[in-house]
Amino acid sequence: MKYSLLSFRLVLIGAVAFSCTQNSTDMTMSYQGELKAYIQDTLYLEKDLETKSLPQLFTYQKSGAAEFLLGFVGSSLLKYDYSSGVLVEKVTFEKEGPDGIGGFIAGNLITKDGIFFISDQKQIIQTDLSGKMIQKIPLPDLPSDRMAANFNAFSNLMHWNEANKRLIVTDVPFVLKEPLLPYKDWVWAFDFKEKSAKPILQFNFPKTYQDHLDDPELGVYFHTYDSSSDQHLIGFPVTDSLLVSKGGKQTWVYSGSRHPLIFQKGKTESRGEYTVFQPSNETSRYKSLMVDNYQKLILRHLIISQEVVEKQFNSKNSFILMNLDLEYLGELDFSTADFAPRGFATPSGFYLKLQNQESDDREAYVRLTF
Repeated sequence: MKYSLLSFRLVLIGAVAFSCTQNSTDMTMSYQGELKAYIQDTLYLEKDLETKSLPQLFTYQKSGAAEFLLGFVGSSLLKYDYSSGVLVEKVTFEKEGPDGIGGFIAGNLITKDGIFFISDQKQIIQTDLSGKMIQKIPLPDLPSDRMAANFNAFSNLMHWNEANKRLIVTDVPFVLKEPLLPYKDWVWAFDFKEKSAKPILQFNFPKTYQDHLDDPELGVYFHTYDSSSDQHLIGFPVTDSLLVSKGGKQTWVYSGSRHPLIFQKGKTESRGEYTVFQPSNETSRYKSLMVDNYQKLILRHLIISQEVVEKQFNSKNSFILMNLDLEYLGELDFSTADFAPRGFATPSGFYLKLQNQESDDREAYVRLTF
């Protein structure tokens, strides 16, 4: 492997809506300090002349003794030899026709059973790794009280159950409207045996989100699924705790920050017939959830603060770490000027893409072990 070494609310760590009574001051912190201290080395993946930038996320797969990383960018599947970073195959997918995946893809998932695409907000498409169509399932017709469906995997990964042939997909509001507060059917399962779809997880936005309507940053949610424990985790942008759903029961588990956080409400502005949503770019907010089943960790991304100082954009971020038993392990700080905030897991470590690339011929991903 090629390696080289406004309404502001101050939320103190212990003052948590929907958290358990334990807070970070009561915990032994296994991880604290800077994320960069856990970097082991760097993996370089080569680029061809047609690829402007490689994706943040790849899927690790093993075939016999060979190990590969597969990623999708634009309309092409890229397959890399994991040991060398060499591009071994590139497959360009059709957008139209019998094997067409559509013009607007709201996320994809690469699995051993093929690739799943959310296509044109109309259907879920499954293809093989060569781009040939396997099957399609239409997106469900949702009731009028949902207002406008938004099935996507931009911030929430899809999850595939190989045994049951079931794909988990999230429906995330563009912006949270008051009529959506009692709505529950946010997470869906698409059954590729029965070619059907139904809600698999129901929950309401917490009452505090009445204060964050019409805000595309603070009026959303983040989801992940841990297949090893069959539990769903839901995170909300201004809520320290995670909503955990397992075995038909729902509980709240603390997953907050040691940093003081300032949540700034967004604004709206009327421009003729249109309403323009103006979220705060500076606000603190909890973001994506990621599971590393190899290191048996859950990573929760947090934007602590963002600001522009002397024309320089500064973003303070962290990953909050928990084990798969949902025990709080600590928090590691980083800047998105250095690392992308989303990554992928392999048996040898968790990878994040470097933001500043030094070459047009290859791109670098740091490997972290915890």
